[in-house]
Amino acid sequence: MRRLRRPARITVVAAALSVLAACSGTESDGGDPDPSPSAPARTLTAGEIETAAVDGSDVPDHQVGAREAADRYEDSEVSASQPECVVQARVALGMNVGDPASTAQRTAMGNPPGVKSAAGDLVKTTVTLASYKGKGKDKSEDKGGGEGEEKVLYDLGLASTACRSGFTSTVRGEQTPVQSPPQEDAPEGLDFADEYTWFTLTGKPGDDVPTHRVLVVRSGHTLGFFSRTYPGPAADTLSTAMPFPVDVARAQWKKLAAE
Repeated sequence: MRRLRRPARITVVAAALSVLAACSGTESDGGDPDPSPSAPARTLTAGEIETAAVDGSDVPDHQVGAREAADRYEDSEVSASQPECVVQARVALGMNVGDPASTAQRTAMGNPPGVKSAAGDLVKTTVTLASYKGKGKDKSEDKGGGEGEEKVLYDLGLASTACRSGFTSTVRGEQTPVQSPPQEDAPEGLDFADEYTWFTLTGKPGDDVPTHRVLVVRSGHTLGFFSRTYPGPAADTLSTAMPFPVDVARAQWKKLAAE
């Protein structure tokens, strides 16, 4: 599902995307409302996006560092039984998609506000920034000849409908049945984004498969992909037991706005 913070002209397949009403500002999780940071509208260079990525203790109650080699995936290593679902499988693993001009990757280890994992382990959230030159759904519309941020959001909208019944994700040769259940209400506290979309990727009932709670946030030509991984299948009360990584996204956008 996809939501705009302010009106924008978007052409979509009606059955594939649900464009909701414009979002008004909301309070950040667990505190007073903060001024909404605004990320640069331009395409960021490799140096700019690397500097703008969160690091160290930029995220409250999290330690942030470079992405480990084991958590870095090539496109050839991740596929799906349905072509429309590849984008969900890859974003859930912290990969960038489309054809970005520059990228930066981080991993944040910590616990969401008010939530602790059953085993006491820290929860992992992957942070991926990607800045694009183009913006069209069709490559011929792109300024830079590649797949821009609008094409990525369009593909995620298609997946939100096509992947609800489940698909098989193949990661480095290992096949796992997963599903993207219908979405609940939009996560709160995303007033800083021009536009955002969200989805959950989890196992079939009874399967011991991690649950990914994913946010994709856009400002200008830059997308932020935030995937928080919880051990085990989705809880009945997802919004409270397995919240989306809004806290990490907000911290990232605050730093990005200073770039």
